[in-house]
Amino acid sequence: MKNGKLLDLYSGYLISAFGATAATGLSSLLDGQISHDQMQRSLTG
Repeated sequence: MKNGKLLDLYSGYLISAFGATAATGLSSLLDGQISHDQMQRSLTG
């Protein structure tokens, strides 16, 4: 998945979450389709 799409997905996750958020939470929500490490690399890149 391209960085722009990952950032859009993560932004939507942050906006819609009711509690604390993290890349691990998004990974868990997506049943591991996107790993925590993949999300972290995208955010730092």
